[in-house]
Amino acid sequence: MRVTAALRISKRREVLRMDESKEHTAGTKPSARHQIGSILLASADPKALRAWYERAFDVHPDPDGFLPFGTVDLLITARDDVAPMNPESGRVIINIHVDDAHATALHLSAIGARWLAQLEYRRPDEAWFGTVIDPDGNYVQIIELTDAYWAARRLRHKQAGLSVLEVASVATRLPAQDLDRARRFYADKLGLLPVESRPGGLRYECGAGGFALFESSGRPSGEHTQMAWQVDDIEAVVAELRNRGVVFEEYDMPGLRTIDGVAEVAGNYPSYGRVGERAAWFHDSEGNLLAVGQALGA
Repeated sequence: MRVTAALRISKRREVLRMDESKEHTAGTKPSARHQIGSILLASADPKALRAWYERAFDVHPDPDGFLPFGTVDLLITARDDVAPMNPESGRVIINIHVDDAHATALHLSAIGARWLAQLEYRRPDEAWFGTVIDPDGNYVQIIELTDAYWAARRLRHKQAGLSVLEVASVATRLPAQDLDRARRFYADKLGLLPVESRPGGLRYECGAGGFALFESSGRPSGEHTQMAWQVDDIEAVVAELRNRGVVFEEYDMPGLRTIDGVAEVAGNYPSYGRVGERAAWFHDSEGNLLAVGQALGA
């Protein structure tokens, strides 16, 4: 079962980086970038509640205890200031987008989920909606967006003067002459496993966003950065990747000089509230030039 977050928001690691920007003084306008990193559900019995979500939506916690729902995490934790049952269930509703609402509804019924509202097609939303109640009394709404919904959404955005691409998600595509070799490199050297595969392609998801490898007879030039990860501690990341066998590039040219694989790059986009970054580059098994970067504060 594939589930995605109703809100296309980034994961908590993005927020960890955003926390650095909060160092601005009182009265200083904050960075223009604001992101919700995760949703926290407080519970008097977090173990039971977490188990319900795992079973209901086939998700499993990461090492930090976060349940991944597409690009948003759900954290269920104990608090001693909450009641065993939510007294105002309608105040906050968790929306979970699914590919097949009917199949999801059958699964939820099979595990004994309590229905607040059975699955129904709603107009003018042009989508399937159904709401169940989790063990703590929180409302969880499953939603399947139809082609009619997306057509109406595109029309609304067009009428508002927005480009169709301005509101679209983006993803990187990287060529691979040998897809099996590339799969091994990304698994062994980078610790990344595909979340989905098909003939001629592999799809990966990271903390925020994703990328795909596709089989191609062509080769990348390897002379420009094709994809980069933003990290919190570049030295730690470089050290870990080196231990896995990644070889970092060394550069010594006007405006770019690496020291032990890491360079300081001046300048950044003002909306990020940064003045530059530290960056390191390496090639994957297919010749794609990849990078890791750590933003530098003002």
